[in-house]
Amino acid sequence: MGNLFFEYSLLKFAIMGKAHFRNKFFVHGGYYMMFTKQTHVYRLKQYRLEYVLFGLIILIMFIPACTSIKKSIYNTEIALERFRSGLSLKTVHIDEHEISYMEGGKGETVLLVHGYSSNKEIWIRFARRIKKHYHIIAMDLPGHGNSTFLMNASYSISSQVDYLKKMVNKLNLQKFHMVGNSMGGAISLYFTHQYQSHIKTLALFNSGGVNSPHPSEFRKGLNKGENLFFIETKEDFNHLLDLSMASPPFLPWPIKSVLFQNRLARNEINKKIFKDISEELWKGESFLKNITVPVFILWGQDDHLIDVSCVDIFHRNIPNSSTVILEKTGHCPMIEKSKETAKHYLNFLQTSLN
Repeated sequence: MGNLFFEYSLLKFAIMGKAHFRNKFFVHGGYYMMFTKQTHVYRLKQYRLEYVLFGLIILIMFIPACTSIKKSIYNTEIALERFRSGLSLKTVHIDEHEISYMEGGKGETVLLVHGYSSNKEIWIRFARRIKKHYHIIAMDLPGHGNSTFLMNASYSISSQVDYLKKMVNKLNLQKFHMVGNSMGGAISLYFTHQYQSHIKTLALFNSGGVNSPHPSEFRKGLNKGENLFFIETKEDFNHLLDLSMASPPFLPWPIKSVLFQNRLARNEINKKIFKDISEELWKGESFLKNITVPVFILWGQDDHLIDVSCVDIFHRNIPNSSTVILEKTGHCPMIEKSKETAKHYLNFLQTSLN
């Protein structure tokens, strides 16, 4: 879910990677750099990124609202942000699935696991703030993002744990840190329980895995047979945005349109995946006491998808755990407050490993 906010926030990096004006472009340090060839001499010109983008956005608003153009802008945003964060895009085959993942940085490995109906890109800004100290791997779980979806495959929590273990083996990861958000937190929790010898530390950001004492608006909807992730109209989409973050941003053309169309197109996929995960998504409380690795529990106070009251259950039942609750923050703190979230996480790692 967090990718909705993330992909909008990349707007300031939009368009430029797709421009071809017989010049060479790159983005660096908040500036748009352009080399122009004049009498065999390359001259460097610097333009404030905001001014260039303003002109380009005005220009593109006069282009017909072609879906391919919108998606091209959309994809360019993500590619540029990934480039700025020093992350490389890679793939690996796990059974019948091709798994897309990002990798970058040096040091001990931190494996990042996204939530339901989301993708690896939600981690880019968080990864940028920790990759100086750690080797980062962020994957698209099977059925999500750019990884393969197969209607006859299982995407249950247990199945995702199995896929994850096969990927860990294929990448030859022996001991690593694990971070999960939302459904990705539940998957990380189950993985840690089954393969604790692989885990140095576990971090849960607004995690699934347990029943909250106080049901969120999302859980209240489920109890009435309504899943707010299954959208049909733009109003449904806007409501989902409102629940996903504490301060929803304005989404200008064409970003909001692409996000809405992408989510609408994935409705049947999302229904299949949610049906698969439902049985185990909230049933991890029984084995929490068996988790002995250091666990960091971080939550947004204003999460309307998974209520903050879950923090007490995790903290009370996991022997070696610590908590942080961020005010004015929603379901994806690593996006809404990436700097603050990264600072707390790095402090946890430093404390737990000393």
